[in-house]
Amino acid sequence: MDKTITILVVDDIPANRKLLHKMLDVITDCKVIEAQCGTEAIDICSTSMPDLILMDINMPNVDGYQATASIKEIMGDKYVPIIFVTALSEDSSLSRALGSGGDDFISKPFNARVLESKINAHLRIRELNNQLTDKNRKLVYEQGLIEHFFESALQKSYLNENIIKFHMSSMCAFNGDVLLVEKSSDGRVYLLMGDFTGHGLSAAMGTLPVAMVFFKMAEKGVSVNEIASELNSQLRKLLPPSMFFAATLIEFDKSKDLLKVWAGGMPECYWIGKDGNLKGELVSKNMPLGILKESQFKAETVDYSVETGDQIYLYSDGIIEANNDSEFFGNERLKQALLSNKNNRFGEVLSEFNKFTSDKDQSDDITLVEFTCANLS
Repeated sequence: MDKTITILVVDDIPANRKLLHKMLDVITDCKVIEAQCGTEAIDICSTSMPDLILMDINMPNVDGYQATASIKEIMGDKYVPIIFVTALSEDSSLSRALGSGGDDFISKPFNARVLESKINAHLRIRELNNQLTDKNRKLVYEQGLIEHFFESALQKSYLNENIIKFHMSSMCAFNGDVLLVEKSSDGRVYLLMGDFTGHGLSAAMGTLPVAMVFFKMAEKGVSVNEIASELNSQLRKLLPPSMFFAATLIEFDKSKDLLKVWAGGMPECYWIGKDGNLKGELVSKNMPLGILKESQFKAETVDYSVETGDQIYLYSDGIIEANNDSEFFGNERLKQALLSNKNNRFGEVLSEFNKFTSDKDQSDDITLVEFTCANLS
């Protein structure tokens, strides 16, 4: 046992403390400190928390129950096992002992082997708990980094209000949906909207490589099919076999009123003309990114001649697959919302979606994007 382990013995009877101290000297090589009452035990723990506490119950003024409750409050999230040592019967005191925050119970007169085994077991639990706590701290740090990068990637995006409206809502702390927008040096606009397999931290981790590739290539004005190929290659190397990235990539050249689209694994996009009518559906014809080998990957885009004022609506499957116990929100309901309000289609979709889901818990990440084919100024 580690020499630095400290055990606090709390008992108002000196003979009992002395007996326990001697017994601990034999069965352990820990440092033993003593407290003659509950108040003294609380004071000791306020300044220097021991690694384990042996607590008597029947003490004047502040008894073992009260002392334990106060010490547990002091230690907060830190795990320090408290073993009650008492002559009371288990039937009358065990439930109250555990209810006050105690972790175990041993009756007087106690057996040295039983005491040793309980101490060793609880110190081992404490060690494992501390290891878990360290891992949690590391995880919280890593989560913070990922959250910071996710927010930074969104902030880095070219979110010109003349051409982009978006709504993103994650079902947990981290979003598996991705939205990135960049303007190239020659004035083209690139948009990537995607959805990683799964939810939360594991899904959000894919944001880093995707954003690095997308921003670097889009800023240089590389074609959208080349961006799709590079993303597929990098994600296939980095992602586990069970994970992939469904995505839609758009390249908009206002000088030619040309929209180039590559889509893999995403729901169809709706193309609404400036007159408010449905001009077409941009259907996904490819596999999601990160699955196929380079020799199998198809990077060809579909080109659309657009007019100023045309709008493209992209969304993740979290919208159409939302349900209210009896039915899904679905594509038709989404399409009807888009066509019913020419002045504010984006707001109409969100309004209808919120009415439909009502107070239901969110079951997937949700993203809705409105891209307007317009001048960038």
